[in-house]
Formats: sequence, structure tokens, C-alpha cells
Amino acid sequence: MAVLLLTGDDDLLLLREVERRLEAVLAAEPDLTVDRYDVAELEHLPELRTTSLFGGRTCVVLRGVEAIAGDLKAEVERYLDAPSPDADLVLVARGTGRVQRIAKRAKEQGERVDVKRPADWDDHGWDRVVGEEFRRLRRKADATAIAAIRTHAGTEPAAIASQVGSVCATHADVSVLLAEHVDAVVAGHGRASGFAVADAIAERDPRGALVALRGALDAGEAPLAIVGAITYRVRQLLQVRSGASPKEAGLRPGRGYEDTKARARAFAPGELAWVHDRLAQLDLQLKGSDLPDGTVLELAVLELATSREVGAPFNPLASRS
Repeated sequence: MAVLLLTGDDDLLLLREVERRLEAVLAAEPDLTVDRYDVAELEHLPELRTTSLFGGRTCVVLRGVEAIAGDLKAEVERYLDAPSPDADLVLVARGTGRVQRIAKRAKEQGERVDVKRPADWDDHGWDRVVGEEFRRLRRKADATAIAAIRTHAGTEPAAIASQVGSVCATHADVSVLLAEHVDAVVAGHGRASGFAVADAIAERDPRGALVALRGALDAGEAPLAIVGAITYRVRQLLQVRSGASPKEAGLRPGRGYEDTKARARAFAPGELAWVHDRLAQLDLQLKGSDLPDGTVLELAVLELATSREVGAPFNPLASRS
């Protein structure tokens, strides 16, 4: 492996790819020492050019590389100019915009893998994501169980992982999991996913959005994952409203795309831009507010799902009226 860069926009999918790669390496090299770090925890790059204390090779996993800066960034860049054959360096980044030199050198010296979430319309891709979560827990699930998880969790990897884990723990003695086992655990929450909240907001349905939010929170979905799902959907609406093709917006051509166009048209002038700005505020509130996350989310979701006329700077026509 020597040097591996994993990049993508979903934390869970990135984590799973790291686990998969390390599992394969450790199977071939059981004595490998693996150390995991976050960029925020380090000032300097751990030593990679000397053998570990136990005599074997070392693998360093460095997360949060998209935010790397200062001396640590310079050290990683220098290391990538001449990486050690006696160590592996795994770089994990949510994006490469600010680390272009690192991304370029990592690809030249080793391998770059873009970990992409399936498009909303990619049924096979999402079936694979669900199936891999069951396999990771060494459990068998038939097609009906996979379909049931998708119905409840939608297209949010964190919700899928949470619900698969709950189903497997509840039905520990079942040899092959079926839809009935999934429904027995997660039914009652509706489609417990951030995308259910996002869809209700897109439909301008405040009551439906709050019901979906409570279901998602009860199912264990992380607040920031819910915000991420809403943001993803709002960006799709903005793209479609500006004339993006189905492929550009990550949508299935046909009815799904036409439904999204209709939803986008239902927003008043400038309202989608206001929603996008409110989501940025919500992200900051969740990271710094003294209020419970559930309360912060409920107040914001109610605002986001309620139709409104907006003024400047979101509505370019407002100053003329």
C-alpha cells in the first residue's frame, strides 16, 4: 500500500473503506502496527522512517486531512516526496480543495480512491451499501430485509448503519434476517432518515417534517447527519432550478427529476437561497448552542419547512418592489 489517499463526502463510507483496506492488509501482514490519528490531535507527523518497537512495519492512518495546515502539512508534503517502503500512510480527507499538492503527490506515489455515495436513483448501489453493513456484522439478510432497511433509512449511510446494527442486536439468534425482523425493530418511526426530513421540507410540509425529524432522532440518527441530508437535498433543488441535468443533480431521469423540478418551482423567489443560508446557521448552532440538539433542530426544521416571502439579499427582485 505504502501511500493511500481516500477522499469522499460521507464520513461513514470513508470509515468503512478505511476498515476494508486495513482488514485486507492485516490479513496479509498480521504483525503490522496500525496507529490512527486525527489532524486536529497532531502538531507533527508520527515517525514513519524507522521500524516499530515490536520489529514490524507501521501503518499510520491520518484523518481530517482536508483541514491540515502549518508544520504538519509541510511534513506530510515532504514525506510524500520520498515515502518510506517500510511504512504505510493512509490519508483520509472529505475533500482535496485545500490540499491539492498532497492529493497530487499521494496519487503519484501510491493510490487515490474517491469514495462516492451512490446517486439517489442507484438502487443497486444502495442495496450494496445495506448488504455490506449486514456482512460487516457477519449476519445474513435476504432481499426483503435489505429493501426494508432502505424504506426506513432512505439514502443516508449513518441511518442505514444504525438501523442494521439495531436489527442485528435485537435478533441475535436469527440465522437469516427478513423484512419482518427489520420492521419489528424500526417500524413506527416512519422513514427514519434525514432524507425523509429533507423531503418534507421540500414539500413545504412543516408537520410532516417534524414527524420525520422525531422519527430520525428516535432511530439514533446523528443531528449533523440530518443537517447533511437536508443540505444535500436543498442543493439538488438549487441545481435543478438553475437548469442542471438529472445526471448533474444526481437524480434519476424521468419522474424523479420532474418531481424535483416541481418542488423547486414551489419555492418563492430567493427562498431556496434563504433556506441554504439558514442551514449554514443551523450547522454552527449545533456545534455551539447550549440548547439540546433536538430543540435546535425542531426550531430550525419548522422554519425551513414553512413557506415564506424573503427579501434582500436572497431575493434579487425585493429591492424593486
